[in-house]
Amino acid sequence: MTILVRSDTLGVSGPGSSVDELADGNLLGLFTSALPVEGPLPVLQIAAAALAAAAVIHREGAAVWWSAALGGHVGSALFTYGIVGLASAFGSSSAENASSDADYGISAVLAASLGALFASGLRAGDRLLIALGVVAFVALVPFSIGWLDIEHPLAFGLGAAVVLRLGSADQSSLRRQR
Repeated sequence: MTILVRSDTLGVSGPGSSVDELADGNLLGLFTSALPVEGPLPVLQIAAAALAAAAVIHREGAAVWWSAALGGHVGSALFTYGIVGLASAFGSSSAENASSDADYGISAVLAASLGALFASGLRAGDRLLIALGVVAFVALVPFSIGWLDIEHPLAFGLGAAVVLRLGSADQSSLRRQR
């Protein structure tokens, strides 16, 4: 998917989403926008997302990871689009400009996976994972400046919330990797 988007074989408007497209009723874009990789170092993004996903699946199970990834990606987009829409309605020209910008990439899935891993560490009392989660959150901040980029910390929080809500309540059944 990433190769098709980057080579312009498949236009960004195909798999992406935007505030305006959602307002026009295009719900499918919310889901397909996670397929291509946007930004520099696509291989690094894919590798980081795969490692984070594998770690969450190992510790919490596939259903929890899918819930965190989907909730983080779609939930952060909906919340962000709502903020952009409100700011635009109140006269923000920068928000108005952002409402038509294409929003796509795996960054929200990566952020949600990192948030899920952080919460898994919290629940297990795993200091290494807690520290990794804090570092990951801080590392997301420079990539979260801009109307649509606020999705990153939101996705991190939503991914963590999913694990805190759906993760194993029994500490002995928690799959630890120490």
